[in-house]
Amino acid sequence: MSDAAWEGVADAEHELRGPAAALGMLAERIRRDPEAHAYADSLDAQLARLGRALDDLAAARGGGPAPRRSAPVQLEPLARGAFEGVGAEVMADWRAGRPRVVADRGRLAQALGNLLANADEHGEGPIEVRGRRVPGAVRVEIRNRARPARPRHGDRGRGLPIARAAAASAGGRLELAAEEGQVVAILELPVEDSRPDAA
Repeated sequence: MSDAAWEGVADAEHELRGPAAALGMLAERIRRDPEAHAYADSLDAQLARLGRALDDLAAARGGGPAPRRSAPVQLEPLARGAFEGVGAEVMADWRAGRPRVVADRGRLAQALGNLLANADEHGEGPIEVRGRRVPGAVRVEIRNRARPARPRHGDRGRGLPIARAAAASAGGRLELAAEEGQVVAILELPVEDSRPDAA
């Protein structure tokens, strides 16, 4: 990449960070407004995803890996916050309670956002998001009807590798399955108290 192109990347990164910070402050105000509070989780989830993408952009420009920021994360609000990023109807069947996972919040937002976007783009009908506790982990399933395969165009197919890497960074896993005409993305993440180093 030429010096001029690198400068353009640096400028774009700089200009994205300003609006991201402003939106973060707006999210805090929305959270304090009883009439708008319902939108705060959605805005927070999208901001976490944006922030991680900015870190990746900065790391790519500098030639090194993006920093890891693992901390306890409440999974349910992050999952519900990702719903707003898709056009299809999303139905939640969440029976996992409010588990905490130790992960990079932005990476989890990337995983959930990409899985929902893939279901929206490549599947048909409403998307169902199921949350369940399994031994030592929480299992999130994102499912909808399979759409007949279509040829890929352009620079597509990045979402699943990003989601898989995000799951692995949290000590979890991501699998795809076919089940009675549906495509199911299965994200399993260890809960906070099941980690070997937990107190």
